Amino acid sequence: EDFVGKFAFAEREFSSSEMLLIPKLPDWYVIPNEVVSICRHAKETTESRRPMRNFLLRGRAGTGKTEGAKAIAAGLGLPYLHLTCSANTEIFDLLGQMLPVLDKPDRKLGEYPTFDDIRMDTATAYYKLTGEYQEDVTEDEVYKKLLETIEEKAAKTSDHKTEQRFQYVDSPLVQAMKKGYLIEIQEPTVISNPGVLVGLNSLLDTCSSVVLPTGERVERHPDTVVVITTNNDYEGCHALNQSVLSRMDFILDMEEPDTNTLVERVSKITGFEERNKISIMAIQQHCRMNMIDDGCCGVRELISWVQSYMICGDMMEAAKYTILPSVSADEENREEIITTCLDPVLNP
Repeated sequence: EDFVGKFAFAEREFSSSEMLLIPKLPDWYVIPNEVVSICRHAKETTESRRPMRNFLLRGRAGTGKTEGAKAIAAGLGLPYLHLTCSANTEIFDLLGQMLPVLDKPDRKLGEYPTFDDIRMDTATAYYKLTGEYQEDVTEDEVYKKLLETIEEKAAKTSDHKTEQRFQYVDSPLVQAMKKGYLIEIQEPTVISNPGVLVGLNSLLDTCSSVVLPTGERVERHPDTVVVITTNNDYEGCHALNQSVLSRMDFILDMEEPDTNTLVERVSKITGFEERNKISIMAIQQHCRMNMIDDGCCGVRELISWVQSYMICGDMMEAAKYTILPSVSADEENREEIITTCLDPVLNP
């Protein structure tokens, strides 16, 4: 109650569909002080000649970067959109896509997932197109499948005498720039071509613009907030270009929550009330940090460990199928963690 919407720049009226895009913070979420600080900087510099609107959140997986971006949107009272980068992302992917227009489709338009559907529930959108449910499917894969499906239908139903027409569809980034939303750009450091994000420098500048492939000039809305979330030390990551870094008004290296915050968060997510046992598991999770670094061991892995323990009732057994395989793919490394970290505490 003391945070949500309390840092709005100005009185704005949003449509019902836009209101649905303003994040609702879950009851388990503990608002980090850093998130509050970012919201304050954004609001209190609004009347200045150079308002702070570009933010960079760096950190390991599970440190709460995306949840932090959503919380910032909630604090500012802005609709939230996101765009996930991949190794093959190009500048045109960040700006929009050209999709074919079907004059006489044999399928109702409503049967295709919308771009909002794809962003909000990627797996269901993919199921709608293919009849297959894949939990780990990416937005890029669903976009490509949508385009393939439309092209296949167009080939079956189109009149060969009629020239195929295309329409341009704005990307989430362009939508946010036009309408003054918060846009989270996820993992731009995985993009193979380091010059791609540099192509957006004109939009990262406050009150600037970019020209779309259609020739339309998009002016950046003064309320638009850009939050880049990334990590730098994972396989396949590249350093951000210095020109992009120089346009960030606030750079925050996200640390893992302290044990008390972590225990409170995991307890509310899982519904497991024995906080002393969660605390033991959380401390052992941190034990690995100075030992093994070929895997991932964050909040998500801890949650899975706790959930498995709730089912099997054995911390060590639960660890073998959740947190340990994530920590390392090397069996010797896992045995070292068991011997050094887990056994002394779980089997004293």
